[in-house]
Amino acid sequence: MTEPYAVPVPKGYRVGDWEVREPIATGAFGSVYAARRVGGAGRLPETAALKFLPTGTGTPRQLAHLRELIEREVELLRRLRQPRLIRMYETLTVDDPGQPRLDGATVLVLERAQSSLSTLLTGPAPPPSGPALLAQVCAGLAQLHRAGWVHGDLKPANVLLMADGSVRLADFNMAAELEGTHAYTPAFSTPDYTPPELLWSEIGERGRRTRPSADVWAFGVLAHLVLTGAFPLPGGTPAARRDAAVAYARGTDELRLSPRLPDAWRDIVTACLTRTHAGRIGTEALLRRVEAATAATGGRRLPLPFPRRGRPRTWRAVLAASAATVAVAGLGFALTTWAGDGRDPVGGAGGPADVSAASYGAEELRTDRGCRRPTGC
Repeated sequence: MTEPYAVPVPKGYRVGDWEVREPIATGAFGSVYAARRVGGAGRLPETAALKFLPTGTGTPRQLAHLRELIEREVELLRRLRQPRLIRMYETLTVDDPGQPRLDGATVLVLERAQSSLSTLLTGPAPPPSGPALLAQVCAGLAQLHRAGWVHGDLKPANVLLMADGSVRLADFNMAAELEGTHAYTPAFSTPDYTPPELLWSEIGERGRRTRPSADVWAFGVLAHLVLTGAFPLPGGTPAARRDAAVAYARGTDELRLSPRLPDAWRDIVTACLTRTHAGRIGTEALLRRVEAATAATGGRRLPLPFPRRGRPRTWRAVLAASAATVAVAGLGFALTTWAGDGRDPVGGAGGPADVSAASYGAEELRTDRGCRRPTGC
């Protein structure tokens, strides 16, 4: 590792039935490591991602904030088992007084991804697989909303790609269960994916009120970025794009979508990015339109994101090559991970590199870095 991890865990450290292997990503408060199973029943997979969150040390204010984020994620993952959501196998607590920085840490044992949408978007052009990927992302949102939850932080770093090419939504630290028409989330967000009505909303004792329509707005931004390589609102920085969103919501500016956006998707993105939440398309209607647009462009199966000539021929190989050649943001302000194909680097194989196989954290624990595009990722 070239930068310090928020929760340093030595290679070979045992927690429960798991042995820590190479680091994946880190953030201000938590760190993620690859792990292999060295004990326990065969009901658990051979490999997983361990998300270490230090709930035993720190200031009272930090710990209260972190506990709330952990409780949100654990509650959702325990209650919801959906094919488009990252799976949590178990939760553990470190009991090791001899390691003060680890003692008391909560460990989430998560399904390990092969790559992330952030990784795919660092390529020189929008991925041809974009429509098929977006259809799976939308299906994941529909699963969440049907169950009565809002994701709260949909973005490329929180869309994980599995070895078989399927998509999982991850990072549920900001997720909130609906109470009628609204839910309450912490006062954190990623400006590029936050709807205008939440940019100036009041923060009450329970946090910020939000609706499923906030996820719909985020999906519209994500779809535009995936299909065109640019954000739908102008500006060279998140702050500039935030100001453009406010101007658009107030009616002083118009929405100018990229001419590269296919016509069917132009209608979809426009329906997601309405000035107010009231005019935004509902999730079920959105899913039907996304599936229709994907089918119309022949996107029922995931096409390879690279030309076949001289490139890997399987989706697994494509993701492995992508993870080994690009740098993306992971869980934190500083990101350092190991290169490779996800297998354990036994005997010294592999080594430190600025590469990430997946993202497992929350925005307040992370800043997205590594994108090569001037418009950002």
